[in-house]
Amino acid sequence: MAKKNEKGRYDNGPCPFCGRAIISLDHITKLSDGTEVCRDCVSKIRVMYPLVYGKKKGKKKTERMDPIEKLSKEEFRAAMEKAPEYLEDLRAKYGRNAVYAVEDIKMIPRGWFRPPYICTTGRVIFGYFDIGDEVEVVRRGFSAKAKIHDIERENAGEKGSDAWIRRGEGGYPLKWMVFSQKDLLIGPGDLIVKG
Repeated sequence: MAKKNEKGRYDNGPCPFCGRAIISLDHITKLSDGTEVCRDCVSKIRVMYPLVYGKKKGKKKTERMDPIEKLSKEEFRAAMEKAPEYLEDLRAKYGRNAVYAVEDIKMIPRGWFRPPYICTTGRVIFGYFDIGDEVEVVRRGFSAKAKIHDIERENAGEKGSDAWIRRGEGGYPLKWMVFSQKDLLIGPGDLIVKG
């Protein structure tokens, strides 16, 4: 049974993998056998098990579908051991600190003399992005410099969601990664890279 700690948050006991307290700030990840895991340990393997938001059959509301919640305790422990090697393989493949794959874009005009908002939807493959980061847009062998104007995770603001953070992290889908500059070409299939 969860108990309130001195800050008024619910403490669900120690994480079986690192020993830290599992605090219910928002969503708590439970494995297939009901074992609760702290968000730090989940973040270590998130890049291997990307979070998805979608509509289940017969439902209208978009729901969180987390592949980590299908893992057993042993599978989670094995994934934690493999995660550093998996990240190194991604860095070797891309040669960057962070990579985001663009799946779709939406242009929002802002008036005659101001550049439009270029709102991209996609997934952070690995690493992390913050608002204001200088990045490169890579498309078909060409690249252009850009600056991130805004970031919003999928289902941001939904009660019980950890998506309120305005940062793009590996394994998480983004509702928007927004740019605002003239003559910037971005399209589905392009990569946004940092570092």
